[in-house]
Amino acid sequence: MWTAKLIACVLYDFFDMTAGRALFAVPFAGEIIGCGLGYAMFGKNGLWYGLEAIDFTEQIDGFIPTATIIALANRPS
Repeated sequence: MWTAKLIACVLYDFFDMTAGRALFAVPFAGEIIGCGLGYAMFGKNGLWYGLEAIDFTEQIDGFIPTATIIALANRPS
């Protein structure tokens, strides 16, 4: 199950990096969706995705795979 979550996170981060700025016309819409996705998959740890909102220019956060990092941090042992 964790592998499916990791794949979903990688795909979301890839989407955020490539087309996220163009498709999310509303500011911070990508961060809101990312927080929802993270919370649904990893509980409160998924809310760390909200750190992407620090970059209000939307220029740098696409290069940081936040959802993937959260997935890797929540890998079962």
